[in-house]
Amino acid sequence: MNEYLDIWLEILEAKKRGLSGKAVYTIFQKYQDQLDLDFAETLRQWFHSQLDPKKIRKNKDLARNLHNFAINISDFPLGSRANNLEIAILAYQSALEVRTRSAFPEDWATTQNNLGNAYSDRIRGERADNMEEAIRRYEAALEVRTPSSFPLDCLQTGRNLGNLGYDLQNWEIAIEGYDNAIRAVEQSRDWATSPDTKRQILEDALPIYGKMIQACLHLERYDQALLTVDRSKSRTLMEMLTSADLVPKNATPQQQDQYRQLNREIAALQQSFAPTETPEAGETETPEAGERRGHRDIATATDAPGTPQLKHLLQQRDRLLAQINDPAFNLLQNVRPQLPDFRQLLTPETALIEWYLPQDPNLGAWAFTVTLDQDRPHIDVYCYSADQRQRLDQFNQTYFADYRQASWYQALGDRLDDLTEYLHLSDIIAPLPPTCQRLILIPHLYLHLFPLHALSVDLNAPATPLLERFSQGVSYAPSCQILDYIHHRPQPATPPQFFAVQNPTQDLNYAQMEVEFIRPYFDPNTYILSREAATKSALNRPETLEKLRESHIIHFSCHGGFDSEKPLNSAVILAGYAPLESAPTEEKRQTLTLRDGRRFDTAQQGLTLGEIYRNLEIPACRLVMLSACETGLMGSLLTDEYIGLASGFLYAGTPAVVSSLWCVDDFATACLAIRFYYEFRQDERVVMALHKAQNWLRGVSAAGFLEWCGQGLQMTEEECEMIDLKLMDYDEGCPFGQRRYWSAFVAIGL
Repeated sequence: MNEYLDIWLEILEAKKRGLSGKAVYTIFQKYQDQLDLDFAETLRQWFHSQLDPKKIRKNKDLARNLHNFAINISDFPLGSRANNLEIAILAYQSALEVRTRSAFPEDWATTQNNLGNAYSDRIRGERADNMEEAIRRYEAALEVRTPSSFPLDCLQTGRNLGNLGYDLQNWEIAIEGYDNAIRAVEQSRDWATSPDTKRQILEDALPIYGKMIQACLHLERYDQALLTVDRSKSRTLMEMLTSADLVPKNATPQQQDQYRQLNREIAALQQSFAPTETPEAGETETPEAGERRGHRDIATATDAPGTPQLKHLLQQRDRLLAQINDPAFNLLQNVRPQLPDFRQLLTPETALIEWYLPQDPNLGAWAFTVTLDQDRPHIDVYCYSADQRQRLDQFNQTYFADYRQASWYQALGDRLDDLTEYLHLSDIIAPLPPTCQRLILIPHLYLHLFPLHALSVDLNAPATPLLERFSQGVSYAPSCQILDYIHHRPQPATPPQFFAVQNPTQDLNYAQMEVEFIRPYFDPNTYILSREAATKSALNRPETLEKLRESHIIHFSCHGGFDSEKPLNSAVILAGYAPLESAPTEEKRQTLTLRDGRRFDTAQQGLTLGEIYRNLEIPACRLVMLSACETGLMGSLLTDEYIGLASGFLYAGTPAVVSSLWCVDDFATACLAIRFYYEFRQDERVVMALHKAQNWLRGVSAAGFLEWCGQGLQMTEEECEMIDLKLMDYDEGCPFGQRRYWSAFVAIGL
């Protein structure tokens, strides 16, 4: 017995002296032949001989040492693996005689979790008995390790239980474990103040979401699977939206304004965090001429986190709340994990498709369809194989490969036809009821970057774009929950007002024409910042900001660009300073590079995404139309955060944004925009107006276009002659039939 105790004491002494794992390993190696069940039993006896009922602290320390010994022996690489696990199980069981739930609940739960690990790895005994015992131990640990009390510990144990159930194909147990883990992720995000931490928590947990969805599908729980999809998407934007209008009731009007401004500043920084790679810790107790150009470099969107500034703002908000002293005010508005009531969100004529690409490509991918059947939501799912997922991933890697070249536009049609095939779109659309005439698309990850509404489907007829198949239009949304929030967000009743920024850089002739032909639809309730008058200082004047607050329609006809390296620097370009001649020398200068190489200082000449978050309030707005390049692009992140100009305007107050997915042609864009408002004044439904305008543009002949210019727009004979000359730059039969001209613009929101 003394010999065995010498081994244990030497190991304890090594741990106590803080020796490295290598040193402890050496001690194990020295005594490997003596570490057997007899040793474990001797250790158990020694442990009991050392217990003193009068000395709780001593007993707790002994139990901790025994617990840690069990961890070490479980992973010991020498000797018999089966033997080592038996020793560990005996050691954990002995530790539990001190670590009881009533005396030390947290320690009890930790040892139960690790004992569950040991049973799930156990070699001896009946596998079914071992797995049942492992499940019992994990479930015991979860009685203490709840999502609300110990979320990080709950995440670990929930994942352990879920993975065990998944491996056993016991889908009920898998769902039980993963549900606990996902609720723990949400609680951890609620408690975290750092945007980096919030995103990292979700990113680390993404494998859980994929397996949870798979487990739900095996049991045909499609609603729970779809809820899991939605819980992992665009979380930051959803959290920002739900807390945007929360103010303490006890606050004075001045304090409310101050509180809202702080929230906007914080929201901007919450969209600028950068991902970090953190290893998972184990549990021990030790374009061409005539384009509205922009810059696009498809990459992971990251920004400097700005942590010190964020901490300062959070402290300011805390001090303000302390000053207001409203005990009933709940600063953190939790996003409830539930699907929307589809009976209110959809109609019998509407179908919704939501995609999910799990982090593990071996799981493939899924497309969920939601329709109403006799006023009850019906959910179906299309499952992509791992090979089909691989083809999608490969397509994404090549889609923007030559984006800066003319070849990209020439190949766009063929590429979109390939995407139709890879997405198996016809198979997804075919089962939808023929009554469905409107389609809502909720993409995921890189699918946000593609004009899905322009993909063609073959349904017992010649292939036609989705836009033609659904006569009431196709729209997009970041997630079901965000769409539902926008749907229910109240908007004040104000007199109609049209606000426009018109060709501020004075180099887009057709942007100038665009606003001139749109303006009469809204006269006299118009406010236009035109050409050299459309400066940043003019936009920021109090009277201009008040006009923006009152406007129903806000229209930007100008250059724009998406900054993939600093998304908050994405901007629409205003008037003022001339383009920078060379790359900036100051490290912090804000510049946006257009596709022709021109660089604009957005601090002087741009309305950036960061400024939209911080400064823009448009509560009366029904539509923001961004008639500019790349205004619908966004960063492609593992967590599917929705970071782009469209998200900024949604946060600012509008329920709908029309924006573009690439560098668009100036003339074709002006024609589309003019036709859009021509349709919009008839119906005032954004999706329907864009649907009609795009269908008209892609099919109109040159003669038909000229006829519309003369009769519909009442252009002069001289103006029609100029348009006729311009049409010579395009296909003589169907000038705008190519998808590059009509499909770049998407309707996001309602």
